[in-house]
Amino acid sequence: MLTVASLTIEKPDLDPGTVTSALGIKPTCTRMPGPSRWRPADDTDGLWMLECDRRTAEDPVEQLSHVLSLVEPKSAELAALQTCGHRVSLEIRGYAGDGATLVIPHALLTRITHLNIPLKVIPNVNER
Repeated sequence: MLTVASLTIEKPDLDPGTVTSALGIKPTCTRMPGPSRWRPADDTDGLWMLECDRRTAEDPVEQLSHVLSLVEPKSAELAALQTCGHRVSLEIRGYAGDGATLVIPHALLTRITHLNIPLKVIPNVNER
């Protein structure tokens, strides 16, 4: 599997610097609001992401656990961002070959539930 796990924060008027200040965490990726050549034309929201890929952890469950270890201490700050209209999610994105499975341990799901943040699994539909 080629995967990336992330904390993703989006909002139409998102200022990445404000999110960085609120969380005290340096993002791996940001985008100011407006059109982007890398996103669909109707996706103009600002973006703040904290990603973990194969360079840090090989397995998608380990990647997600790594992201959680960084953001769990910021649960109050994440809740405040949600209250202000930010869309906050944990994501696992990537490519998995035929027959691949993703099993997320109960303990990891419990950690996610305590943050009150949705988990999105976004498979890459391109054939390789």
